[in-house]
Parts: sequence; structure tokens; C-alpha cells
Amino acid sequence: MRKVRKYNLIILGLLLSSMALSQETHESISKHRIRKNSVDLTLGGSGLFISANYGRIIMVEPNYFLNASVGIGTVIMIGGVSIPHQLTFNFGKKSSFLELGLGGTFWTGKSNESGYTETISSYYLSPIVGWRKYFNNNFVFRVYANPLFYISGEQSEYAITPFIGISLGYTV
Repeated sequence: MRKVRKYNLIILGLLLSSMALSQETHESISKHRIRKNSVDLTLGGSGLFISANYGRIIMVEPNYFLNASVGIGTVIMIGGVSIPHQLTFNFGKKSSFLELGLGGTFWTGKSNESGYTETISSYYLSPIVGWRKYFNNNFVFRVYANPLFYISGEQSEYAITPFIGISLGYTV
């Protein structure tokens, strides 16, 4: 009888310490992620030239989180409107994360290549590899590479366009 109680106490102690350690890890990581919502301004990247984006952390785990974002942008030289969107997994601890994901960009604008103006649109899909850093003052910095793969719309000269994005934002 005493041996059974002793083993039960040992097992209970191990379970409680395991739960306490996993809770500490989860709290320490989520504490550094600050807030779930963010707004940022991105140069390059899936916004094609410049875009304003809204991001939301939609799932948080001890060593990673899932972030979704959508924005609106433009291409300065040719105009038009771009709508970038991304879904990224962010792996890491504390405030620095490796970012892997998938994004897309819908672009629509005017063209006058053939002597008259017509509305054209296209869609690009892009894998995303980058780095995300959260600072204590609620600022977020991102740098990422995302080659744009032409999917549909008016065919241009290039089927794959290499792009790099730099983003500075604020968690809300």
C-alpha cells in the first residue's frame, strides 16, 4: 500500500512539474510576441513596390506561431493597385523568428502599350523565407525573400520575378 502511494506521488509530482515547465515556456514565448495584431509598411515584397498591411497571429504554440496578413499597395512606375496576402509559420523563441510561408499578390491597373488604355490584372504566388524580430517597444521588423511566380493574367516578359521585402510595423 505504501509503495503504491509512493509511486502515485512520484508520478503526480512528475506530471505537475512537466505541466509547470511547459506552461513557463509557453508564457515566456508568448510574452515576447507582445500583441496579436500588427500594422506595417512594406517596401518591395509581395506588395510589389510599397504596401500597407494588417497582420494577425491566428495560432500560438510554444515554439512557433501562425501569422496571416493582407494589405493594399501600388507600383509607383506603372500604377495600379496590388493586394498582397500571406500566411506564414514563424519558428523561434523570445523575439526573433525564422519565417516560412506562402503569399500571393493580385494586381490590377491600366495599360496603354498598344495605343489605347485597357484594364489588365494578374496574380502572382510566392513562397516566403524571412526573419521577423519583435522589439520591446512594440515595433516589428521583417526582411524576407519572395520570388513571384506568375499564375494568371496578362503574360509579361518574366514568369518568375525575384523580390525582397523590408517591413517596419507596430503591434496593436
